Amino acid sequence: MNLNQLYYFRELADQKQYTTAAENLYISQPTLSVSIKQLENELHCKLFQHNGRYVELTEYGRIFYDTVTNSLTTLDHGKKKIEQKISQDKGNIHIASIPTAIGIFLPSLTKKYKQESSVAPHFIYHDNPSYQICEGIKNGWYDIGICSFVPEFSQFTYIPLYTEEIIAIVSKDNELAKISEMSPAELQGESIITYSKKIQIGKDITNALLANASSLHITNRLHDELAIAGQVLTNDIVGVVAKTIYLSGFDIHKIKLNLPKNTRQVYLVYDSSQDFSPEIINFLDFIKGSKKEIQQIVDNIPV
Repeated sequence: MNLNQLYYFRELADQKQYTTAAENLYISQPTLSVSIKQLENELHCKLFQHNGRYVELTEYGRIFYDTVTNSLTTLDHGKKKIEQKISQDKGNIHIASIPTAIGIFLPSLTKKYKQESSVAPHFIYHDNPSYQICEGIKNGWYDIGICSFVPEFSQFTYIPLYTEEIIAIVSKDNELAKISEMSPAELQGESIITYSKKIQIGKDITNALLANASSLHITNRLHDELAIAGQVLTNDIVGVVAKTIYLSGFDIHKIKLNLPKNTRQVYLVYDSSQDFSPEIINFLDFIKGSKKEIQQIVDNIPV
């Protein structure tokens, strides 16, 4: 029995089809068939039974599957921990950030740190939505995250870093373009587009809007300010978004919305159970002590 056989077994059990499993494993179907047959011979039992074009685990296979998946998960986690440690020992810091922070804010922050610090770590940036950032931290791909609070990863440490103002956006021909500030209740009767509820900012803004005006008409949802602003201009509807640099390229009118300031809260996120290098610890301490300056950097980004 070898590791390849265990990975092959797990993939076939998950896919339930030799062709698909072999493609995912980048091996030929005969190679997969021979490997599974050898594994069954060694265990002296049948692990799979055919059901038409598909296969399913036998009772013996189901017992073996639990052991294999737990063992491979532990092994994969150990490999990732080693890879993360090797990267840290080379002076690398992997930072995953929501896209709106990675263009101007994050480079400004790391530049300021390098100017004030006696060490010069190598920062590697990754941009992702909040859930994928937390998943990457869990899997050891990233050391630090800058993102929303994600309830599914509540075991992490979340430190409030900065807030983004929530605004309404309309075309300059829209009747609301005469207004500079309004409450969510004043949007009743309007067709509203905001973020998808599949991402955290969409959940947060929707909850804040409906808490103030439960009968608002949200007609569409997209993933970022670029797509929302484009729809606002094309269809002459009202967008509700965070005030970010993504809006700077659109000829739109921005209206201050009277929502709680922390509706869009961005956090510094990390797994405090990890063994961090001194470089990462120093950078975390720097961020924690610079929250006032960080908010100023965000507020001064031209939009």
